Amino acid sequence: MKVQSLALTSMICAVLIIASGCAVLVAGVAGAGAGVGTYRYVEGKLKSDYMGPKPKVLKASLVALDDLRIAPNLEREDDSSALIRGIINDGTKVTVNLKEISDNQTEVGVRVGFWGDIEQSELIHEKIEVRFKNKYPSA
Repeated sequence: MKVQSLALTSMICAVLIIASGCAVLVAGVAGAGAGVGTYRYVEGKLKSDYMGPKPKVLKASLVALDDLRIAPNLEREDDSSALIRGIINDGTKVTVNLKEISDNQTEVGVRVGFWGDIEQSELIHEKIEVRFKNKYPSA
């Protein structure tokens, strides 16, 4: 009886978390060659880790946004983080946050629009991955 009750409670909690929109979504593994891990969708921001130092990931991010015709504006950069903002042609705002996890690991969070757009965010991550992989294949 306790096992059935626990299983039902767990299932109800899982459904509520998924339905709430604030759930963490693991979108799968992509770009192992570039050192990109799984995507995590948290509160409208799609995050992924890149196996490379922050300055190199930052350069790849700036070029990727430019490739997508999102004029990148580097608003803030310090030793361990950076903030890039841009605007898509339709007026939608884009924010890219970089955070150094270690000397050779950088977390990149992409948010498109006020609520977040997972498809657009994933497209930006894919372009960052391509730019990072092509420019820094051994990083």
